[in-house]
Amino acid sequence: MLWISLALAQSPLRVERVPLDLPNASLLADSAPADGVPDGWIEQEAKGSLKVETSRDRDANAIARLVWTRGTKASLCSAAVAVTPGTTLRLSTRVRGEPALDDVTALHLHIGGSTGTLHTAKRRFDTGDFPWQDVEILATVPAGATTAFACFEVQMVHEEAAAGFQVEPLRFEQIVASSSTASLPYKRVVLVTIETFRRDHVHAYGYPRATTPNLDALIAEGASFDNHYAQAPYTHPSLASLVTGQFPTTLGFVDNIPTIGASAPTIAELMAQAGYVTAAFNVQYVLSNRYGLNRGFHYYRNHPNDTAANVLNDELIPWLSQHSSDNVFTWVHYFDPHGPYRPPARFRDLFSGDQLWGGDGMQVQKGDHAEGLPMVPKYIWDGGKTDRRHYVAAYDADIAWLDFELGRLADHLRLTSRDDTLLIVTADHGESMTDHDRYFCHGSLYEHDIHVPMVTWGKGVAPGTRVNVNTQHVDVLPTVLDYAGVGQLPGFAGRSLRTAMEGKGLDPVPFVVSTVGRAERLSYAVVGEGGLKAIVDRNGSLISAFDVAADPREQEEATGDTRKKIKAMLKGFKAWLKGKPVAAERKQQSLDDEDTERLRALGYIE
Repeated sequence: MLWISLALAQSPLRVERVPLDLPNASLLADSAPADGVPDGWIEQEAKGSLKVETSRDRDANAIARLVWTRGTKASLCSAAVAVTPGTTLRLSTRVRGEPALDDVTALHLHIGGSTGTLHTAKRRFDTGDFPWQDVEILATVPAGATTAFACFEVQMVHEEAAAGFQVEPLRFEQIVASSSTASLPYKRVVLVTIETFRRDHVHAYGYPRATTPNLDALIAEGASFDNHYAQAPYTHPSLASLVTGQFPTTLGFVDNIPTIGASAPTIAELMAQAGYVTAAFNVQYVLSNRYGLNRGFHYYRNHPNDTAANVLNDELIPWLSQHSSDNVFTWVHYFDPHGPYRPPARFRDLFSGDQLWGGDGMQVQKGDHAEGLPMVPKYIWDGGKTDRRHYVAAYDADIAWLDFELGRLADHLRLTSRDDTLLIVTADHGESMTDHDRYFCHGSLYEHDIHVPMVTWGKGVAPGTRVNVNTQHVDVLPTVLDYAGVGQLPGFAGRSLRTAMEGKGLDPVPFVVSTVGRAERLSYAVVGEGGLKAIVDRNGSLISAFDVAADPREQEEATGDTRKKIKAMLKGFKAWLKGKPVAAERKQQSLDDEDTERLRALGYIE
C-alpha cells in the first residue's frame, strides 16, 4: 500500500541476511533408490504415502511437487544445520495448492539442543486450490540451542482422495539487525500487552487489593487512559487491531483462527521501515507464526501457553542490553492472568482470607464446556474448589505475579534508558468473574471483557496525566508511529494519542467500537462519552443500553433521557457503519490435532 511507504534511504537500519546451507533445499536431488524421499531428508512419520516428484512451472524454477494418498500422516524433514543462540532464523518458500487438496499442510522449523527440541514454529498453508503464496517462518534461537531443521507436514482430514501441492526451493537465512543511534527521536519503544487483564482489578483504579504496585507507579509517573477499549474480547482479533490500526471487521475476522492478510501492514513492518530493530517475545498460541502477527520482526520468539512472565523477561531484558546501541521496537505479550489461574507458590495465598474474601460466599461447580455457561470452564477448574472467591483470589494473585515482572522490566528501563524510551502497557481483553452469568471466561461485549488498562510512560509523557476521553486499540499504532518520527500516515482507523500523553488534552470522538461474533451473529459495543453504551446487532439495531458511568456493572437497562441519548448516538454509528463495510470473512485454517488441543487448552474451542 502506497500510503505506508517511508523514505528508507535515510534509515539507520541495517539488516544482514546470512544464507544457511539447508541440505537439498530444492527437495529434488535423489541419488538413492527411487523411494520418493530426496537425499538428506527423513520421513519421520510413515502412515500412508508421501512422495516428492519433480515439477516445473512457468512462474518459478525447480519446483518440487509433494503428493500423498488417502490416510497419510507424515513429516518429511531435512538434516540439521548449526545455529547460534540469540540470532533469528528465517525459513521461507512459496507454495501452491492443487484441486484435490483439502488437508492439513504445514512447514515447520524445529530448533533443538542437547536436551531435545527447544522451540518449534510452524506455518500452515490455506487449504484448497490456491495460487502461489509466500510462506515464512521467523523464530529466534533460544539459549542452549545448537541446531535447526525444517519439516513439511501432511495430515489427511478428508480421506476420500489423494492430494498434493507444489513448493519452490526453501530459503534458509540467519538475520542480524542493527541500527545507528542517530536520527530517530526515541531510541527504545516498548509495547507490553497482558493477557486477560481486567481493568477494574487494578489497584490504582480503585480495586481494594494491592494487585498492581508496579503498574500503579507507572500510572503515577506517566499517563493513564481511563476509558480505553479493546476492539474485540478475544486475543487474536484484539491484538491484530492493535498492531495494524484496523478494526477486526476490516481485517475480515473477529475470532482467533484466521491469519492477518498481507494487505494490512503491521506495526513491526512500519517500525522496521522507520529504522528500528524489531523484536517480539510473547506467549500465546494464536500469536504464533501461522497467524501473521510476526510479520516485520527481526527477532520473534513465541513461547508455549502458560510460559511464565519471568521466562520472557529472562530473554527480553538481556536482549535489550545486547541492543543498547540500537534503536529498538520491542513487543512483549505476557500470558499469566489467563486461566487456568496458577500463580507461583510465593503469590498463591497472597489474597486468601483478606477483606474481599470475607464478603463473598458464592459456590460454583465445574462444567464440561470451554466458556460461556454459568459453570467454571473445565480448563479453569482447580481440583475440588467450589468457592468463587478461590478463583478470584487466584486470578488476582496471577495479576500480582505479572505485575512483579512488569516492575522488573520497568526498573531495567528506568536504569538504562528512561530519558529515551516510550513504554506502552495495555491488555488484549478482560475476564468475567461470574458477571452476567459468564464464569471465568471472556468473549462478551460487557465492560469486564472489553474495558482494559492503557498506560504510557517515558520521555515526553506528562507524569500523573489521567485521560478521560474514550480511546481504543486502533489508536496505539498511530501513536507509536507519531513518536517514532513517522508522523500521521493516512489509512488507519485510529488516531495518535500524543497530545493527551503530553498533557495537552485530546478531542473526544463520538464513540469507540468493539466487536464479537461471526457472519449474521456479528454484534458491536458502541461506547460514547459520559458512559453511554449500546450493544447492537450487525445492522446497528439496539439490543441493550447502559449508562456505565452510573451503572458500571451493567445491571440495569438505561431508560428515559439516557436511553434517548444512546439512540441518538446510534444514528451516528449507523452512518459510520455504512462507511465501514465488513470485509469478507477470512477462511478459517485447517486444524491438526496439536492446533486443536492448544486452542482447547485456552478455552477457545470445545
